[in-house]
Amino acid sequence: MKKITLFGDSIFNAYQNGCDTTVITDGLIKALNCPVENLSISGATTVEAMDRLNRIDPNSELVILEFGTNDAASAWGIELEKYQTNLEKIIASIGAERMIITGLSYPDPNNEEINRYYGAKRIRQYNQAAKKAATSKNIPFVNLVAAFANLKDISSYYLEDGQHLTDKGNQLLISILLKAIKEKLQ
Repeated sequence: MKKITLFGDSIFNAYQNGCDTTVITDGLIKALNCPVENLSISGATTVEAMDRLNRIDPNSELVILEFGTNDAASAWGIELEKYQTNLEKIIASIGAERMIITGLSYPDPNNEEINRYYGAKRIRQYNQAAKKAATSKNIPFVNLVAAFANLKDISSYYLEDGQHLTDKGNQLLISILLKAIKEKLQ
């Protein structure tokens, strides 16, 4: 494999203790034994993604897109229609044939603070928009909402902020991504 590019927000940056880490990148490099470039920016929405499309290496065999959680936040996000439009433009720029789209990161349902900015309806709408953008172009879709929603002891997968992942949560994310990557490349 030539190279994989991660293009997303703080979830792909494995944000912990106020800092971005390389946990996701390193985990994928170790498992796949290939270069993985992480162009993710913590706090970013698809608006910032649009400004950074030119940084994606045209030689990347696979680009994994992970935006939507910040887009969906009621206090700092963007409107659903703008999110959908941005996803379509990002797909057109990168090329559907070399993409995987990851849906929203599911916030800890037991954390009242973070859930003030989301809600089941809002999460569902934005996640559905990401899924629709992916499936309309035959792009594999990784549904993190579904993957995390029914976990036992769900709060143990999240940091105290209810949005970012613990080591256990990041390991689950890596395993989910590995499965999607292997399926895409078969």
